[in-house]
This record gives sequence, structure tokens and C-alpha cells, in this order.
Amino acid sequence: MSDITNIRVIEFPSTGLLPHYVAMELGFFEEQKVKVDITATPNSVFQITNLIDGNFEVAGTAIDNVVAYQEGQGVAKLSRAPDMFGFMGASQVNLGLVVQSHINKYEDLKNTSLAVDALSTGFAFMLREMLEINGIDHDSYELIPVGATKARLDSLISGEHSGALLNPPFTEFAEASGLKIIDNSQSALPTCQIGVMAACRSWAKENPEALRGFIKAELQAIEWISNQENSDSATKILLNKIPGMDIKAAEAAMQIMLDPIQGIAESEKINMEGVKTILDLRSKFGEPKKELNNPELYIDLTYYDSARD
Repeated sequence: MSDITNIRVIEFPSTGLLPHYVAMELGFFEEQKVKVDITATPNSVFQITNLIDGNFEVAGTAIDNVVAYQEGQGVAKLSRAPDMFGFMGASQVNLGLVVQSHINKYEDLKNTSLAVDALSTGFAFMLREMLEINGIDHDSYELIPVGATKARLDSLISGEHSGALLNPPFTEFAEASGLKIIDNSQSALPTCQIGVMAACRSWAKENPEALRGFIKAELQAIEWISNQENSDSATKILLNKIPGMDIKAAEAAMQIMLDPIQGIAESEKINMEGVKTILDLRSKFGEPKKELNNPELYIDLTYYDSARD
């Protein structure tokens, strides 16, 4: 292995990027002989196709994206057979159901349009499940694909759509613009593994030390963030790195990040029961229909476990 291995990471903009930024700012990646560059993805199709094509080594993505493409249910056509796997978890994303100010309950979403990233993704399936749990039939609303989180927020601010699932810090941005949150994903799906760090098995096999180094630096960053004494410094990093973030939103985001239920998962460990929840949703809503029940097909914790030894 060369002295420094470049790892290009593609991820959706969110406060969940904080461990990356901390590891970069404090030199944790450098200590592990990896150089990390982060690119914001406009949507999951761009992210997954570019990961498979080798333009990025690591993706911070939904575990559902990994499952979908491995099972031939992904939206995009790939240049080769996918060999993606999740190697560690991410922040315990608690998605907020953000709606227009005049909407007070699920019933008010009947005969309206709701913005989603795409029609066949985990976020869309979660929204359908939340609506169904609360008595809203699929025929009584319309899902409109608009793209990544910022695009969904913009569609709400413009009044084009009535609601959408958003993640922090966009939930804070939404409330600041006069929108409101009427529910969240954890209330409907309390055991749910949404985000993972993923890579291609072929790259990981050729670069095991680099991947372990990446994981070690991430774990070191998480330990640093979890120390309350570093809260002010972590907030400043958020302010500097997340576009559109102000001090009030950054402080609110830090509170969420440190929350044991909806913040950074302990050691960013993957919750295998939470992966099963995602498989249940894809079995229910995915096309073509498949019964998916083995999370170990999409997860390999070998690198994570060895990084912690």
C-alpha cells in the first residue's frame, strides 16, 4: 500500500457528515494514512452509479440503496454487476414529516402531493408505511419524485407540495421557513437502520488497510464528538462546513447528534434488526416483488470489527 490512500466519499449533505469533517479537521484520517475528499451527491442514482463505476470508493447512503441495486430493483442501469456492502453504520437518522403550516394531521394530507427523492427508494417506502399506519390509503395522495433533500425542501417552501420526509439540518431549515413537523420516522419505525457507509467488495478486498484506517478515524471522531467538552468546537465545524447553517440551527443539530435515540449511533454500529425492517419495507413495496429476509447478504462487519480490535 502507498503511504497515503485517497478515499473519495460521496454522500448526501446532512449533519451526519460531522464525523467526516471532524476526522479531517483534527487529523484523524491523516494519522491512519488516508486522505478523504467529500462530494455532495444530487441524488441516489448519481451516487450509486458513480460508486459502481469507481469514481468514488465510499458512499454514505441508505442501506435500502445497497439492497435495491444488489437485488436488481435499482432505478438506474449499472455498468457492471454490483458488489456493494455496508461496512459500518451512520447517524441514527430520524426523518421528520415536514408539512405546510395549515396541515395539522395525517388526514389533512389526503388529496395532496408529497415530495420524495424517487418512487422506489427506502425514504419513499418509509413515507408510504407512515401514511398507511395512520390510515391514509395509497390512492388518496400522490408521490412526486423531486430529488435529494434540498430539492424536497425547496418544493415545500415554494408551496408546490404538501409534505416530505426530511433529515437534519433540513428539518431545522424547514421550521425556520414556517413549515412544521407533524411526525417522525422513529415513532412509526422505532427499529430502523437507515444510513450506512458502503463500498464495493472488490475495492475493499484490494484496500483492506485503507478501509480499516477510514473506520478507525471515524470511530475516533465519534468519540470526540460524544464528549460534551467538545460541543462548542463541533458546533463551529458544523457552521463552517454545512451551507446555510446558522448558529441556532447548528446548536439544535448538535443536540440531535448527541441524543442517544436519534443522534450518532454508539460506535456507528449497524443495527441488524434495523436492517431487517428495511428489508421488510422493500419486500412490501419494492418491484419486482421479492421476499428479502437475510441482512447478512448486504452487510460485512469484518473490516469494522478488525478496526476496533
